[in-house]
Amino acid sequence: MKNLYSKNPNYIRWCIKPNEDKEPGVFTDALVQTQVRYLGLLENVRVRRAGYAYRQGGSSDWLSPMALVGQEPEPGVWRRDGVQALLTDLRVPPAELAYGRTKIFIRTPRTLFDLEERRRQRVAELASLIQATYRGWKCRTHYQQMRKSQILISACFRGHAVTAHPPAPAGLLRELKHQQRRSQASATISAYWKGYKVTAAPAPARRPGGACVPWLPNLVVFRLERSAFSPPVFSAPRRPKVQKFFLGLRTPLPPMAVTDCSWPAAPYKFLANTNEELKKIFYLWKCKKYRDRLTPQRKVLLQDKLCASELFKDKKTLYANSLQQAFQGEYLGLQKNPKYRALHTAAEGKLVLADTVRKVNRANGKTVPRLFLLTKNHIILADPKAAQPKTVVSLSDIRSVSVTRFSDGFFVLHLNETSTVGSKGDFLLVSDHLIELVTKLHQTLLETTAKALNLQVADEFSTQFGKGSVAIRIVETAEKNGAAPVCKKRGSHKMEVLVH
Repeated sequence: MKNLYSKNPNYIRWCIKPNEDKEPGVFTDALVQTQVRYLGLLENVRVRRAGYAYRQGGSSDWLSPMALVGQEPEPGVWRRDGVQALLTDLRVPPAELAYGRTKIFIRTPRTLFDLEERRRQRVAELASLIQATYRGWKCRTHYQQMRKSQILISACFRGHAVTAHPPAPAGLLRELKHQQRRSQASATISAYWKGYKVTAAPAPARRPGGACVPWLPNLVVFRLERSAFSPPVFSAPRRPKVQKFFLGLRTPLPPMAVTDCSWPAAPYKFLANTNEELKKIFYLWKCKKYRDRLTPQRKVLLQDKLCASELFKDKKTLYANSLQQAFQGEYLGLQKNPKYRALHTAAEGKLVLADTVRKVNRANGKTVPRLFLLTKNHIILADPKAAQPKTVVSLSDIRSVSVTRFSDGFFVLHLNETSTVGSKGDFLLVSDHLIELVTKLHQTLLETTAKALNLQVADEFSTQFGKGSVAIRIVETAEKNGAAPVCKKRGSHKMEVLVH
């Protein structure tokens, strides 16, 4: 036994004796043929030669598990018919199968492995479905138990509250409800009667400059006296004074001009807060009426002025002088002048502003005229004589803009050093419409890149020239050296700008 246990035995399905004497190398043909015939080797070889190398039993042991993948045959169907119906439902090619009496012969292993893989996936899906069904049943059962418990606890608490605090008698409740209905009915009848008296009164003539609502004081008094569900706002002794105050507002109402902020003073001290609120309401109403009469062009102009106010008010002296000047945007007449046809084409129909500026030479401080075109995407500086673009700056390359706090038109256009144009240095420019130019640039930059313009108002700022950084200092002088500021170079890294 120890010798047997030390070996690795192999299973031998068929064992054929070559001869009766067990001699090596000797085969008895009759004896070998008899054993081969009775062991069924000829049929096995014939089946394998036909190509059906895999066999599966056609009994219920194989039919029941595979029925999970396809449609299970009806009960009572003959076993072979059931297997054929199942494999047909699974869409197995008929060339891959051959049916025997008790077995199914499969030609290629791929078909057998595919059937087993589909069965394995179906078993996993059914297991997940069983788990989900069980978990849903468990959660529903838990919820129903909690709901029953909550209903029971609420019922017990309400019963305890009723026994601890018994309700009022039914007669007292009916009396209180009857009194409340009488109070509401009285207030409703009074309100309708006062409203009828107000609407039945004759309306006076309209005032020039705007419509006046003569019955508004009476309506305000009636609404403030009493509502259907609230006590009086003013006491009885003060009520005649309040009515007299509101009725007196009919004639001294201020004009409808939005620039006029006048309002009559309150005759009594206890009406000071009310008078202040009425002043605010009236002024807001005047402003709304003024805005309703504005044309679309006028609204755009006022929006530009509002943007300029946010940028320059109380920061630059020039802003006060620009209030009365309308923003025109186009000062060159590009469409009318055939000389500027190339510039008009370069704008690509996205022109925002066109004006004449003076460019300061970085080397000696002298100025030369340039045409300044602002579009939705670029800033174009062109030669006025040749009317051809000399410099094109993308809006995304603008880092910031610096201006002085005086009434001059000098400004610096700071560019990113990484850009192609910015490598040569920042631009020093002088414009006669500085407020409008910077405002339009801020609005276009905000609309295109969703970033506000970085505006700096100072007397000293640093700029980048091609050879390095240059400090610019603004000097205010009493002498007027012309309308434009004067730029003087003080060494290689300093520059003074004389303004007045």
